[in-house]
Amino acid sequence: MKRTYCFVICAAVFLSACTSIYISTEQSAKSTPTITPTVQPSSTPAPTLTATPIEPKFSFKPYLSGALTTLSAQVESIDLGSKQVTINGVDTSQPLEPFTFDWGNGQVTTSWFPATYTYQNTSRNYVVQVKSGAQSVSVPVVFVPVSLTYAPLPDSVRVSIPNDYTNLQTRLYGIGSYSYFDDSYFTQTSRQDIEYLLWVSAAIQYDLVNQNVFMLDGDFQQVVLRDPQAGGMYSLWFTSPVSFASADYGFTGTPQYSSFFHEMGHNFTLNSPSHYYYGGKIDGNANAIYSETMANIFAQTTAYEILNHVEEYGIDAIIALDIQNSAVSSFSVTRQGFENYIAGGTQFHSWNNPDTQEDETFDTFMTLAYMFCLHADESENGYRISAQRMMRVLQKFNPDWLSLYSPRANSTEAESFRATLMVAAMSYGFNTDLREDFRNLGFPVNDDSYTSILGVMEDS
Repeated sequence: MKRTYCFVICAAVFLSACTSIYISTEQSAKSTPTITPTVQPSSTPAPTLTATPIEPKFSFKPYLSGALTTLSAQVESIDLGSKQVTINGVDTSQPLEPFTFDWGNGQVTTSWFPATYTYQNTSRNYVVQVKSGAQSVSVPVVFVPVSLTYAPLPDSVRVSIPNDYTNLQTRLYGIGSYSYFDDSYFTQTSRQDIEYLLWVSAAIQYDLVNQNVFMLDGDFQQVVLRDPQAGGMYSLWFTSPVSFASADYGFTGTPQYSSFFHEMGHNFTLNSPSHYYYGGKIDGNANAIYSETMANIFAQTTAYEILNHVEEYGIDAIIALDIQNSAVSSFSVTRQGFENYIAGGTQFHSWNNPDTQEDETFDTFMTLAYMFCLHADESENGYRISAQRMMRVLQKFNPDWLSLYSPRANSTEAESFRATLMVAAMSYGFNTDLREDFRNLGFPVNDDSYTSILGVMEDS
């Protein structure tokens, strides 16, 4: 059976497969949870950040063109007793020669993935360089815990990783039972530090959604749940508290930061706008052009903002390197989707045909996300402001637009409206008419719909 709701991009390319979630309305809801956060709130106002740095430390620009990034690597495990480290990864170009590992202590070996190495000195941290042909990636190996300096953040958007079972209520779908991540999953980065990093990403995404999101008793707090049977991660945007679930790989070795950012993006964008949110309305075979495009854009924008404000958020360089590796690996999947869209003759699809095995919409929504990054790196608005502006258009969602979106039945008119909605929103995001750009990519943009959609912005 084909997945019907949520597509997940795994940050590590060697785990980057489609993950299915089927939401059953027969599963029972449970009682309201009590969450005890490990990161304590601050009453100090949150830091004021510039939308984009004048000279960004990190940009997706090097990965937008030229040779595709096909190499990714990460720490799979560190055994503090034996001092043995295992690094796993993949080069999707399938090289014929093994990889070269410079272990950061003067020792160099060659091996296929996974590669293991035993360090003699564990009183310091290392940066391992993995090479495959002309490509290389640097991977931090953490023996000595790094320190983060916690910036004040809004308590209303806190993210917790419970160390006990969490009971959930639901606003819409049935929910199953979930486990939790015990302390054994936090050998490289502490539970508290990862909670803080996810809290930072939630504060950024709350900003991206213009603080226009459905709140539960005045809060949009999220919890991370464990689903050991899952093939990846998925959003549970409809639960109380709002949550997302991850298979064990999420915290096995290097945390899968971009995957967490992606699922969080679902939680925010499917709960927006607050008075008429997309979640539960666009569900089904036409959901992805909105839900997956925006989750992807939010994930890339979150990584971009974190990596360009590490000082303000008190993030150590080693943690920043892990986040950067995750973001680049995730973006390589987006770029590959765009390349496949071009190679396939720019065939626009916003309807995932349930009678076929493949997801026809995949390359289309990846193309939208790729085009956002392409323009964000050139626009004076950058990532953050452009995403905010894009959401302002999409947050005009209303019953008339829903009827035109037609989530339950496909038609030429519905395909055109879905395409035009996203193109109009992105055009507004960048203060640039992008209709011809997307028409050249096979998007069936309708001029009357475009004018009507952006007309609501002139009236607001």
